[in-house]
Parts: sequence; structure tokens; C-alpha cells
Amino acid sequence: MDISLLEKSRLRLQQECDQQRTPAERNRLGQFATPFALAREIVSLSLDLLAKDQPVRFLDPAFGTGSFHSALMQVCRHGVASARGFEIDPHYGQPASCLWMGTGLQLEIADFTATVPEEPCASLLICNPPYVRHHHLSSEDKQRLREISERTGFKPSGLAGLYCYFILLAHRWLLPGAVSAWLVPSEFMDVNYG
Repeated sequence: MDISLLEKSRLRLQQECDQQRTPAERNRLGQFATPFALAREIVSLSLDLLAKDQPVRFLDPAFGTGSFHSALMQVCRHGVASARGFEIDPHYGQPASCLWMGTGLQLEIADFTATVPEEPCASLLICNPPYVRHHHLSSEDKQRLREISERTGFKPSGLAGLYCYFILLAHRWLLPGAVSAWLVPSEFMDVNYG
């Protein structure tokens, strides 16, 4: 399998999908692709933090077209035990499923925040979560996300963006000793403990 050829195909796919959406649509949905060079650097640093005897069980909760998965395939020399991704938007998810078919990736076209793992399964979680601002979330989604998040012991502010919920809800997926890396905006997360 030529991983560099797959990355070239992924980049073309990303450009095609992005061009079919207006910047306003992508902004409202929080869709900002991670440049491959940055994805590769984040993956490399994250793998350095993972215990050497820990099998790589990769998870990306906001997969897009798979820049982190592509970087992992190029950087991880000792193999990946499993790879899983979630992409809520079929516009990106369906073509990405076709692109990565045969690589061992389990990509679900589903809402990560509405999916509950049977048990923790990820030793390496890397994500560029959707930057959907709170005013773009429906009242029903805000309520559902707040209720689920409160079960983690945190009570997010009503002004929390979707990425905050991704971070809180990801903990239920992590194995002991797992490493998670998040590409988040510079603003801080306003969380009430209680």
C-alpha cells in the first residue's frame, strides 16, 4: 500500500469536498481541516508519549477526510492494532470511507457525542474537533450534551462550544495510560465543577 499516494488522494478529496461547501456553511458546521504537516507533527509527538508496550488503538472522533489517520499510517512504524473514526457529515464521511477502504480503518458516519462505547477502546485519541459555537447548537442538542457531560462530573457553561463536549465525552473511550491530543482554539473552556 502506497501511503504517500493515499495522502495525495486524501488531499484532493479534502479540496473537492471543501469546494462544494461555502465558507459560511463550513464555519457553521465547524469544519476546519488539519493541514497534513501539522497532523504529522501532532501524531509524532503523541506517539512519543504513548508507552512503548501499549498497542496503538487509534480514535479520531471528528475524522473529516482523515489527515490524522494518514499521518499515523506514515509515522507509526511498529503497526496500528486498530483504527476507528467518527464523521457526522456524510459529505466528508462517505468519500473518506471509500478512500480508506482496505486499510483496517473502522469509520462510522455517526455523531460521536451520541455514541457510547461498550468499553474503553482507545490508547491514542487525536482530534481536531468541530468548532461549532454555542449559538449554532440547537436547544435540544445543548440540553442533551449538558446532561451527558454532567455524568462525567463536569458541568459545562451554556456558552461552551461543541469542541468542549467532544473533549469531555472522549474520556469514556480512553484506555488506562491513553494519550489524547486536541487541536483547540486558544480560548479557555469555561467549566463548572460540581
